[in-house]
Amino acid sequence: MPLLLKSAAGTMLAADSMPNASSVSIGLWLPYGSRNEKPQNRGFFHFIEHMVFKGTISKNAQALARTFERTGGFVNAFTERSTTCFHCTIPAKEWKYACTTLLEMAFLSIFPEDEFEKEKIVILSEILQTEDDPEELAHEHFFRLFWKDQPIGLPIAGELADIQTISREKLFSFYLEQFKPEISFISIAGAIDENEAARFVEAELTRITSLRQKLFGTIGLAAENCGIIAPVSAVPHIFSAYEKNHASLSYVIQCMQVPPPQNVRRYLLNALMNEIIGGSTISRLFQSLREKEGLCYTVFSSFETETLEALWIIHLQTGGKQLTRALDVLDDEVKKLSKGYPSAMEFEDARSRVAGLLQLASEDTDFRQRRMARSYFAHGTTEGIEQELALVQSIEYDEVCSAASDFGSLNRARFVFGTAKEKELLKRGYLEHE
Repeated sequence: MPLLLKSAAGTMLAADSMPNASSVSIGLWLPYGSRNEKPQNRGFFHFIEHMVFKGTISKNAQALARTFERTGGFVNAFTERSTTCFHCTIPAKEWKYACTTLLEMAFLSIFPEDEFEKEKIVILSEILQTEDDPEELAHEHFFRLFWKDQPIGLPIAGELADIQTISREKLFSFYLEQFKPEISFISIAGAIDENEAARFVEAELTRITSLRQKLFGTIGLAAENCGIIAPVSAVPHIFSAYEKNHASLSYVIQCMQVPPPQNVRRYLLNALMNEIIGGSTISRLFQSLREKEGLCYTVFSSFETETLEALWIIHLQTGGKQLTRALDVLDDEVKKLSKGYPSAMEFEDARSRVAGLLQLASEDTDFRQRRMARSYFAHGTTEGIEQELALVQSIEYDEVCSAASDFGSLNRARFVFGTAKEKELLKRGYLEHE
């Protein structure tokens, strides 16, 4: 079982020792993301994700990159709706220096003015690139409709107008207000001694907290920029819609919102269900739509969780004359799942696959640090791989049958993004009657 404790600075720390590993992965997580931004702060979390790579009180952008890249390791970051993460993987002997650097990036960045202006151009280009990618655009437009008029449904990176109005001063003040050691979660997995890692991180956090207060303690936010939006459960809009786009393929999304799993075992039950539906090449959707009928290249399902929501999503990409037939087969497979149970073989294959994926991933230090963080945010625990494997084996066939029946009866939002005949979509429930 990984070590889980709270530091004197208030930071939660999880450490998972992997004695046979040759690397260490470190993640620094904030429990905030784009859904927490006020209207005047749209795009701030994603912009900050970029700026922490541009210089700290002790290193410029090139020196930061060298810390990780010269070792053969890497450093990266991402912003989600509900979390923001900075993470790295490095050879084991380099982990302490890398950890110090990652903590300084998170809490002692300085946002140089010249770097800010250059990165604004980069982010504007990133947004424009998304607009040129029909798959990404389809998902952005879908979630605008699915979570209509709610911050969680807006683009994570913000929009062009949002980014153009951001000033370095407002962004830096927001960073100092929100990126604090006491609200963060640090996960470390790899060739470490858990107790030694805890002591080292504790000492670094004490040093950084003191230095941060000395350097930045008097910098405050203007009243209108203070704070964030506390997350509230998003209300889904169950709709049927078609949006015309001249891409060569049509992008089909079906989505169902459910309460997030209350514990790790329930999450793993959903993982088994997902494998049966569309999680692999032996899943129902892949076998029926691609292997049996050759109607598409890409079809899969996913189970995704946010802070207060969970989503079942079915993704399908197809085009031309295949679209209407593909929609019919897709809907037929979902109906079959609600009316009939998965077979015993499907259940055993799914359970074996989930267990196998966990076993293979158990050697991946980055997977293990992410697993701890996501488990902590979702359930307040950090189960070890061995505990999760035992939970997978404890899941019974009857539980999966019940979950399959529930899945098939859920109300689904339906969205087609591409080129299609509206009459055919209307007939199949992908377009609402006017």
